[in-house]
Amino acid sequence: MDTNPPCRILCRSKKAVELYTVNETTTDENEHYKNRVVLANGMSTLHSFSPDGKKLMVNLSSTGVNVFDLSKNSNENEESKSTILEHTGKVAFMSFSSKGSYIITWERAQKPAEGETEAPPNLKIWSSTTGRFLYGFVMKLCKKSQWPPVRWSHDEKKAFHLVTSEIRVYDGHVFGEEEVKYDDRIRCKGVTAFSLPPNSESLSLEEKYIISTFVPETKGKPARVSLLQYPDKLGTTENPKSGDLLVSKSFYQAEECSVNWSPKGDAALALTTTSVDTSGDSYYGSSNLFLLLSESRSSIVGGEALAVPLPGANGKASVGPIHDVSWMPNGTKPPVFCVVSGKMPSMASLHDGYTAEPTFLFGNAHRNTIVWSDHGRFVTLGGFGNLAGGMDFYDRNKLKKIPQFDPNGANLGANGNTAQCAVGYGWSPSSRFFMVSTTTPRMNVDNGVRLYKYNGLEICDKSIISWDNEDFKPNQLLAAEFVPASKGVYPDRPQTPPPRRPDGESASAPAAAASAPASAAYVPPVGRYVPPSARKSGMSLADRMRKEREGSTVGATKVIPKGLVSVANGKRLPVGMAPADDKKSKSAIKRERAKLAKQKAELAEKEEKERQEREEKEKLEAARNDPVKRTKKLKKILKQIDGLKEKDASTLNDDQKAKLAMEEDVLKELAELNV
Repeated sequence: MDTNPPCRILCRSKKAVELYTVNETTTDENEHYKNRVVLANGMSTLHSFSPDGKKLMVNLSSTGVNVFDLSKNSNENEESKSTILEHTGKVAFMSFSSKGSYIITWERAQKPAEGETEAPPNLKIWSSTTGRFLYGFVMKLCKKSQWPPVRWSHDEKKAFHLVTSEIRVYDGHVFGEEEVKYDDRIRCKGVTAFSLPPNSESLSLEEKYIISTFVPETKGKPARVSLLQYPDKLGTTENPKSGDLLVSKSFYQAEECSVNWSPKGDAALALTTTSVDTSGDSYYGSSNLFLLLSESRSSIVGGEALAVPLPGANGKASVGPIHDVSWMPNGTKPPVFCVVSGKMPSMASLHDGYTAEPTFLFGNAHRNTIVWSDHGRFVTLGGFGNLAGGMDFYDRNKLKKIPQFDPNGANLGANGNTAQCAVGYGWSPSSRFFMVSTTTPRMNVDNGVRLYKYNGLEICDKSIISWDNEDFKPNQLLAAEFVPASKGVYPDRPQTPPPRRPDGESASAPAAAASAPASAAYVPPVGRYVPPSARKSGMSLADRMRKEREGSTVGATKVIPKGLVSVANGKRLPVGMAPADDKKSKSAIKRERAKLAKQKAELAEKEEKERQEREEKEKLEAARNDPVKRTKKLKKILKQIDGLKEKDASTLNDDQKAKLAMEEDVLKELAELNV
């Protein structure tokens, strides 16, 4: 008997906010409506779950933000059991803290009241248990990429607040006390966004926290994304009180940067995007992907920033936008991440979380979305949004596409289900169901929720699907989402073996399909015009595009790491790695590390010198553009030259002699300025 709790789906429509239970086994259809719970009636605009799924807040147009306790199992109407946050009817952003103890909301800033000099706070912090207002800040503008501007660490011991050119550090539970003051601050000039990992297993015992910061490109200076470690590794430029940064990467063509943290919180993927591609390769702008490691896997001390190589067809590098990137969420296994990139049909690839090198290619297909199951065993590659809605389901452990069978046991082959007009999607916390929804205002027709098994087969059993999509048509459904759950609630389960086919029934289905009349040669009707797309002669636009792609597409395949060589005993080792009987001594490794550290220091010194020279050159260039300022500068140089003439020539150094030789050029430039 299955002792795991059933999964639940939240459906937020224009009429109500409802919870539906999804059972893994078939139940009596008479129990159909007992699986439905109405949380609230009326129009709503936003909703957000706590990380463990025990609390839900919904912004209702009539009353404001309502907080519901979902840990109580009840089939009755729970509308009266919610906690209402006062004066929150105009909230535009809202979210829970890392453990769900606090709620943060933002609404449009208001003008100061009559007789007041300061505007009322519009960035507010609340208690999720009591609904009491704790503290507020004034924040005029808030972008989606900046939300939330107040973030708690994974253990809620610290809270970090982004303000102009700095991040202020508070005690995580100071909000609500009589006096609220920040304990520390992290200086970072020009910072516009920051983030913290939801988990941090590597540093949790030391009470140290890794933070990512992003500074966009301004005034010709490149953009920069950095990993800091609070309270010690804050960098010499951002905060002069201690140490170097963990890792920093500078680059051009970056207006925005989204950071995707690894499950352990010790590495991050930084996806940079621009709205305009100056190279002209893409109409949708340009994008780049970097892997930031807090600890380098090489012998160099400190972190490391790696550009993620994106493979394309025929062994070439991928050219085109990066559609999606996502880490495998299971932190107990070696870290890997998946990337979908390139022009359509795009390439989906699996990469090593330490080296960023591709290890497996899923192949070319019209896909732009990656969705991992909570246990990291299954992954869905979908073509949602403006694509046709194709879906591929893979088993991460086997690196194979999951075969699809019909209820009779017949193998469907490559003809899987298609989720047309998909807007929302997500895995259940049990990793046994995948949900796709069509919602308004993106799609104003055929709103509804469709449920699939982990292998891509659509579930139509009315005893499992307790909702009726006819209630959401044509444009009533606003959002649909699985209720999340804490880790460990559901076990990690492998695939269920497919059902056996009855002898002589489904086994003949593929053969019958092969001999169906539809596969016969096409005979055009007499006396009627038939367009090329309907002639089945391969002359339609889709057929021609398919033929053009056949020479440049690849299927699922493993990637052999570059530089592998065979040794005498038949084993394959990376280039530079000695066999087991020829290990390096500890002193040799120590000398190699010292040499690399010296090279790194020399390179940093060289870059700093070049930067200073470049800045000095820019200052001189700017001064030349201002005749008055340049004239003052030249007169100052002439005065210095006059002073040098009075000295004994034998006592002058090389720089002073060079300045004396400049006199004629200075007089000539003064004459040209004529100021």
